[in-house]
Amino acid sequence: MTNNNINRQGMADLAQQWEREQTELRSQCEEVDRVSFTVSGDGSLAGLERVGGVDISYPKHLAQGTGDCAIVSLVVLSYPSLEPIYEVSDSVPIDVPYVAGYLAFREIAAYRHAFARLRREAPHMMPQVVLVDGNGTLHPRRFGSACHLGVSLDVPTVGVAKNYLHIDDLVGVEARELKRFFAVQNESCRATVELLGTSGVCYGMAVAPAGPAAVNPIFVSVGHRVSLATAVAVVRACSIHR
Repeated sequence: MTNNNINRQGMADLAQQWEREQTELRSQCEEVDRVSFTVSGDGSLAGLERVGGVDISYPKHLAQGTGDCAIVSLVVLSYPSLEPIYEVSDSVPIDVPYVAGYLAFREIAAYRHAFARLRREAPHMMPQVVLVDGNGTLHPRRFGSACHLGVSLDVPTVGVAKNYLHIDDLVGVEARELKRFFAVQNESCRATVELLGTSGVCYGMAVAPAGPAAVNPIFVSVGHRVSLATAVAVVRACSIHR
């Protein structure tokens, strides 16, 4: 057996293990509101004071040996001013391989690092809801990075993605058609498109951008401890340019 075959078998075994773990964690995911603020009929958010945002990037100049090094960033904004009140950006080693559909297993340690630092340095700045640059229930097994982070830390999370993730169940929903639809909407339009699968499952929502300079939709999905309606309301309230 060649090294490539051994590597492929190892990755397949790892994916099976992660799928089992994902299924277990998925059972703990809450798609209803358990938050410390309320959303009114007009989308206003009463009691919301702190919103967090997390992202991970992989600068090429930080690649190290056989592993990767990533930059994990966590920002907490005051609401409704959207002024930063806490920021952390650290370089962290990433030694878990990438497997499609299981990105959270590669990145969860970096996210935990950022939140551990927040809890150590400024626990009173803990956000009431966290926007994750990635998907939540808009995922083949309805458990993307936003869900994984939310369940792992027991914090309300929302998945916010710039690009549409194709899922076999979403037959007839194409990224090109979505972009065309939103491109012709009036600037004042607050259009949304429900991402409803043939199974009847709602994976998330394509949401009209906020600024006139942006035409492509953003893709919002439940992470943990929020409903889809609340997720969309929070994203809209925090969107300035897109």
